[in-house]
Amino acid sequence: MHDILRESPYYQEILREGRQEGLEEGLQEGLQEGVQKGKLEGQRETLLAIVQARFPRMVRLTKKLVTVIDDTASLQEVIVKISMAQTTQEVQQYLLEAIEKNGD
Repeated sequence: MHDILRESPYYQEILREGRQEGLEEGLQEGLQEGVQKGKLEGQRETLLAIVQARFPRMVRLTKKLVTVIDDTASLQEVIVKISMAQTTQEVQQYLLEAIEKNGD
């Protein structure tokens, strides 16, 4: 009975449509994930460039800590704060705050 059903044209068409929909959904999800990762990487590079230009002593720490932050909103916030920071202590504080916030 199952073999007869599986060989029917209707079953085959439904199977093809299901596979096509699954493929399209998978591609869309993969694209969205890729865009998100690209945005994160761009923000990380921006943050590192700011720190390199303004606080060169903090680059090594920033490189280590920035990889832990995986939220674009948190990275955007820390970019703004660090771009306005006056001291290395402020930079360190903002980085640590962002990591703590990201860990919640």
